[in-house]
Amino acid sequence: MAKPLTLTEGRIRAMTAAFQDLSQEGVLATSVPFFSPDDINILIKQCSKLPMRQAKPRVGTEGREVIQDFDICFPAPRERALAQLADLLEETIAEVQNRAETSFIDEAFHLNDVAVQHYPPNSAGIGVHMDSLRYRGVVFIITLAGQSTLSTCRDRDGNDARIIDDQPGRLAVLSAPGFCGREGEGARALHYVHDVSGGRLSIGLRFDTRPH
Repeated sequence: MAKPLTLTEGRIRAMTAAFQDLSQEGVLATSVPFFSPDDINILIKQCSKLPMRQAKPRVGTEGREVIQDFDICFPAPRERALAQLADLLEETIAEVQNRAETSFIDEAFHLNDVAVQHYPPNSAGIGVHMDSLRYRGVVFIITLAGQSTLSTCRDRDGNDARIIDDQPGRLAVLSAPGFCGREGEGARALHYVHDVSGGRLSIGLRFDTRPH
């Protein structure tokens, strides 16, 4: 059995499948089984002890305001299990890229933006939003615990919602500019978290081209 949070052929195949799915026209988010129970438990152990602050209840500009009902640790420290996680994802992507006939991501990729979020039971979640254009390649969302729903949609009113399975053990992968040549608004998934009946502990990892 592989050590927790280490590179394996199975994970390379899973990431390849995710990227192939995401590369299809009109597909901006997908998920694949990726983590073992040991992986999840190690991440919960670290993330549940991180210092959190309450997120701003509303962010965004008029007409594009986004409700946020969670506590957050940002930037989360890239150390211990979180460092292993980021290293694993970067190593997996590098191997997928090396084996692909055509690169999925058109530039060097480094997960330099890590956030851990805790949503209480019956939280309002986070409203429909897109990640900033400054985030390139792909965005990863990993749910560690709780009962909630991650969905994508066609517009900011939530029409044509599609559930992305991000139950613990799965890796959710969202398109960002620079993936398969995509740029601009059409490169990003409108997504939101809702139905947080049992709370939610999750990690988001991104490549920020303009880090603070």
